[in-house]
Amino acid sequence: MIGEKLKILLQLTALTILPLLGFTQQPDNVLDSLKLQLKTAKGQQKIKTLIEISVFFWDINPDSSIYYAEKSLAEAKADESSNALGDAYNALGNAYSSKNQYETALNYYQKSLEYREQAENWEKIGHSHNNIGLAYINLNRFNMAINSHKTAAEFYEKTKRYDLQAQSYTTIASIYNQINDKNKAIEHAFMALSIINEHKLDELKANTYNMIGMLNSDLKNLELAEKYYTLAFQEWEKSNDISGLSTAYNNLGIIYDEKGDLQKALEFYSKSLEIATQLKDSLGIATAYNNVGYLYNRIGQPEKALQNYSKSLEISLKLNQVDAAHNTLNNIASTYLKQNNLIKAEEVLNRALKNVASIEGQTYKQETYQLLSELSARKGEYQKAYSYKAIELAYADSLYTQQRLSSIAEIQARYENETKEKEIELLKKDIELKELQFQKQRSTQQVLVSVSLLLLAIFLGAILIIGIVRKKNKLLSEKNNELFEINKKLKVSEENLKELNATKDKLFSIIAHDLKNPFNALIGFSDILERNFNHLTDNEKKEYISIIAESAQNLYKLLDNLLQWTRTQTGSINYIAERFKIEPLIKQEITNHGANADKKKIRISVNVNSSINVYADKNSIATVIRNLLSNAIKFTDIGGTIDITAMKSKEDPKMAEIIVKDSGIGIEQDNIERIFLIDGSFSTKGTANETGTGLGLLLCHEFVTKNNGKIWVNSVKGSGSEFHFTIPLA
Repeated sequence: MIGEKLKILLQLTALTILPLLGFTQQPDNVLDSLKLQLKTAKGQQKIKTLIEISVFFWDINPDSSIYYAEKSLAEAKADESSNALGDAYNALGNAYSSKNQYETALNYYQKSLEYREQAENWEKIGHSHNNIGLAYINLNRFNMAINSHKTAAEFYEKTKRYDLQAQSYTTIASIYNQINDKNKAIEHAFMALSIINEHKLDELKANTYNMIGMLNSDLKNLELAEKYYTLAFQEWEKSNDISGLSTAYNNLGIIYDEKGDLQKALEFYSKSLEIATQLKDSLGIATAYNNVGYLYNRIGQPEKALQNYSKSLEISLKLNQVDAAHNTLNNIASTYLKQNNLIKAEEVLNRALKNVASIEGQTYKQETYQLLSELSARKGEYQKAYSYKAIELAYADSLYTQQRLSSIAEIQARYENETKEKEIELLKKDIELKELQFQKQRSTQQVLVSVSLLLLAIFLGAILIIGIVRKKNKLLSEKNNELFEINKKLKVSEENLKELNATKDKLFSIIAHDLKNPFNALIGFSDILERNFNHLTDNEKKEYISIIAESAQNLYKLLDNLLQWTRTQTGSINYIAERFKIEPLIKQEITNHGANADKKKIRISVNVNSSINVYADKNSIATVIRNLLSNAIKFTDIGGTIDITAMKSKEDPKMAEIIVKDSGIGIEQDNIERIFLIDGSFSTKGTANETGTGLGLLLCHEFVTKNNGKIWVNSVKGSGSEFHFTIPLA
């Protein structure tokens, strides 16, 4: 997004729990000491020393780490004890993990687990399950990872290692967050917090509170996010953790930013900047300056925004943070464009363009070309604007493909995990049913034996039988109902996946169909002009050039609509609500479409109360008006009329209602319900044989909904159409 703020959040990553003695990597001067110990060490002491040397080489030289771990395994095989073999295999797993060879590491961790189970060392068994889980995470086998960490938590509870048990649940929360199942992530984060509070593990509170705050922030539960970020802040303040306080201030700034309290957000970002300066954290200082600049830009103080962006840029360049520097250049250019300072904007964008090949962030590249397209359009250089827009669209398509693949992988992982859980639940229900049936049979037999032996108690026995049978039948009925509900939920999940595939297929069909026609016209008529230029009359040339120009315009509209619709689906559009008058916006769009209306001799009248102020995202509302007006011109006959009205809504006094009414051909009743849906989008020829993209009304529905409004249409075939939409009054 243009004007992007940089977030500093503690990542939800799992801590690698090391085997045996909780080894940590040693400083350089310890290596000589370890090698000296190795010369005289024997038996299990020698195994331990070899493992410590292996740990030393994790980040320095993974191959050396593997070498010493293999030597420890050779010694362990000579020792033949299960404990030694378990530790040596675990060390080999850690060494291969340091080299990112997780499949090999997994094999050694599982071998380590076998020997540790033989030794019945419960805490080390927990370590092995934890390391197996971490390997599964790196292999993207999330369901297996979750099960491994749950097992690790059970063993840590058995050995009263409640700190490690809490960390296991935190790791599970991070996995669910990774596969985008935020609710499950919060559930397990609270399980960790419950253990932390019960056993007074105060040192783990701050990070857990911060995690819960971040998950609520992702779910847009801003009040809860603020609450837990504040609790994290209080814990870091108690322990005088300056780095933690910097993170808390930044996170609270993000929350107030999203809540619209920009002054409060600026206050927290400024405090984060103070602490980063105190810590001499250059990266944190650059990030804070960027965020402060971003907020000044939003509250309408562009000069202060530019000052802070410049400081951020200077530090990012010194640190060789290429992507961060490029993002700040985009922000500076966006600010100059907002000020209509095209010369400065062009200087900055040319600078960004020189470095675009060296940055990794696809989004930042897309933003640069988006700004270049906007700059060229403002300068009247439409050929350049078109070229930059095409490059921007190519990056958007690449990002869209990556996000879709990522989304599908997340859905698949969640689906596999939920399916596994439901299979386990169904097995449990089946066992319970069989147990109930067995109990029922046993109870009946006992009653019959009792009746035959105790004839005098036959009346009481009969009552007992009836009571037991009814109770068992009731339980069976309840279990059957539970099974029915589980099957119902599985069907809903299946329908959701089918709907996702249908949406994808429909989008591809729109692209394939609507791109083909304008390209055919461009290629066909340009080919005729090239081959027969000297043989064609001036009128024929003019006609062919007109067709080529119209096809190019339609192609540009399609690309622009596709880009905007794709960005709405991937969440990359930043909706920034602001107060503005609706009348100038409507008149500007009428001016932009004047040539098309004049061509068909269509009269456009405006009835807008000039005092109406609205509170919405101005760019997206301009797109809505532009699409509705374009459709009205397209489907209105020559000499027709279009009336645009804006007023306070009669149904809701807090909303403004805008109406675009035309005297055109109208819409068939069967199509009215489908025109705002992806699976119903279609493109129809206009009254002058104009073509469309089929996505305009879909975009209108997306944008109006995002701005807390509603959109609907009243139309009769042959009698024109009325498109209504509402947005909040300021």
